[in-house]
Amino acid sequence: MAKVLVVGGAGYIGGAVTELLIAEKIPFSVYDSLVYEPHYLKKVDFVCGDVRDTARLKPLLANYTHVIWLAAIVGDGACEVSPELTVDVNQSAVGWLAENYHGRVVFTSTCSVYGQYDSEVDEAAPVLPLSLYAKTKLAAEALLPAENSLIFRLGTAFGVSDTYSRPRMDLVVNYMTTNALTKGELTVFGGTQWRPLVHVKDIAQAIVANLERPVRGIYNLAAENLQIKDLAAIVGKMTGCRVKYTDQRFQDQRNYHVGTKKALRDGVYNPNTMRTVQDGVREIAELVGLGRIKQTENEIYFNVRHAERLKADGQFA
Repeated sequence: MAKVLVVGGAGYIGGAVTELLIAEKIPFSVYDSLVYEPHYLKKVDFVCGDVRDTARLKPLLANYTHVIWLAAIVGDGACEVSPELTVDVNQSAVGWLAENYHGRVVFTSTCSVYGQYDSEVDEAAPVLPLSLYAKTKLAAEALLPAENSLIFRLGTAFGVSDTYSRPRMDLVVNYMTTNALTKGELTVFGGTQWRPLVHVKDIAQAIVANLERPVRGIYNLAAENLQIKDLAAIVGKMTGCRVKYTDQRFQDQRNYHVGTKKALRDGVYNPNTMRTVQDGVREIAELVGLGRIKQTENEIYFNVRHAERLKADGQFA
């Protein structure tokens, strides 16, 4: 039977992954440094540790048949707060894992590696990472051995992960929904840029369902591709807020929509069970509407703001 070490398992995706592991009765432990959390309340086996602390991590690896590697500095802005730390965590730590662990590895990368494309791209398309985040994730992909690694290039996540993990308000669906409800309007800059989108629980489903399946290599993972202007229209309709469109371009130059034919061919996920953007909007709207998230602009919900605060306190290094 599989025994899994979920590295970075206390985070946003980790919350959904561990819920599924519990449901499937797959034994696991969480290894996490709690960068974004002051505590970890889920009643599972937990080791507090940094991925750079190889003396602590190495003895653990021998106890596990599978490693789900979620640990990363996530997001373009957060990665630029401390570039050296980003390379250490996102790239060098993965290289160390490849050299010191020979079991099954499931690794989360990002569709941001594609950069700018006007046409749909698949896993064979040339990559053009525009940010340090995308560059380190792409470099980490290349460090993992092909024979035992499953790599998911994730679309932009959305929705609520689990009961314990902090919601992320810096993800486009969650951010738009929260702004629509708290400010009463959305402003769309340009809006023609494409984004692949996938619910955080569907990411977890793909990870857990394929732990022991004979699939390896790189797979795009997304439920749908939307232009930002169309996403705003969905949020506006569902929340009743006003949507303003401007020709001024947003500073984020990424523009890509991804194909998932390879994942569908290999049965990596079931398209009929994937959650929609509307599902995610409803989840966030419920949390905000019921007052379950009172300080929606608090830095803890935004990776870059939290990283900046930690760096100011001398902790993000």
